[in-house]
Amino acid sequence: MSGERRAIGADRRSASDRAQTPIDFAVGAGVFLLTLGFVIAFIPTVFDPFAGAATASPVVSDRIAAGIAGDLLAASPTEPGVLSPACTVAYFDGDEGNATLADAAGCPAGVANDTAAAFGIDDEVLVVVHAMGASDPIGNASTVSIDTRYGTHPVELRRSTRDPVRLDRGGVSVSQRLVSIEGTQYRLTVWVW
Repeated sequence: MSGERRAIGADRRSASDRAQTPIDFAVGAGVFLLTLGFVIAFIPTVFDPFAGAATASPVVSDRIAAGIAGDLLAASPTEPGVLSPACTVAYFDGDEGNATLADAAGCPAGVANDTAAAFGIDDEVLVVVHAMGASDPIGNASTVSIDTRYGTHPVELRRSTRDPVRLDRGGVSVSQRLVSIEGTQYRLTVWVW
């Protein structure tokens, strides 16, 4: 008999006794749609670190500028930014550098190497040391006579992986460091394409 009462009671339920109201459905559908929209909007950003960048990363140019001013051409590890005269001449003496002077002066490995290869990148690199207030650093590379124990060397403080550097190309990343050569301050600027 109790089985009959349940069956009869189930038939007597009214519309207000339902488990889901239209408002519950609307809230649930709204939360679902918001979550779906959030996932669709942010899924592409999950793959961004793996996508090839159209421009050189600022981290790359900053790493090269710090490596040149602080390690490759530094006179001492305790004084980054103070450039060794002999290593500076060896680095900027032509686009290939001066390996003989670099070896004689005891410069770090890589001074006479291609800048891009020395830092393990495939991009084009331009390094210019120029006066502090130069308005066009690419066209105003400083030409200085640097005294070393191996003689006095006139050198243009500009080096690139490919000459002439194409300025009309987009996607450049630029970093700068203040450096000192024989007590005179200059600005070291690195462009990476």
